[in-house]
Amino acid sequence: MKTSSLKWLYPIFIFSIFIFFIPMQTLLLEPFKFGGIKPDLGLILSYLIGLGWGRNRGLFWGLLLGGVQDLFSIGFVGPHLVFKGLIGFGTGLLETFFLYFSLQAHAIVVFLISLIHDLLGEILFHGESYSLMGISYGMLGRGVYNSVIVMAIIFLVLKQSRLEEFLIVKGGR
Repeated sequence: MKTSSLKWLYPIFIFSIFIFFIPMQTLLLEPFKFGGIKPDLGLILSYLIGLGWGRNRGLFWGLLLGGVQDLFSIGFVGPHLVFKGLIGFGTGLLETFFLYFSLQAHAIVVFLISLIHDLLGEILFHGESYSLMGISYGMLGRGVYNSVIVMAIIFLVLKQSRLEEFLIVKGGR
């Protein structure tokens, strides 16, 4: 299947992200909490969009999703915007390098990105009351949760398409 035949899906994707992103993050994921931990859908989507569509769309969607998350959160406006934008841009920048990763490597990368994201947020915005020894189980749990979701999505995408075709379209081979 050619990439150009899927262009009609992009506006539907944009509309569904705007309509469902915040309700999913806040309301629909409540039953799927493990030990009070929910996954970070903005981080997951920024990573996957950067991986699938490149650095420009990764940056745009990272900024957009992070901005929406910041608008509906209690804290400062800006940290999610910057972090998610950098995640989308960085993943898109290293897109062809990431295509050769195994599922386990993607899981490790997402776990580390999630951990760094949470640590930077705590250090920069709760600086004086936070010590570096305080890596909470919530941060580690969210990293594992995000990794499992990304692995499942990448597995399903690669299972549906032939890996060789995917690599050729993306310029990996």
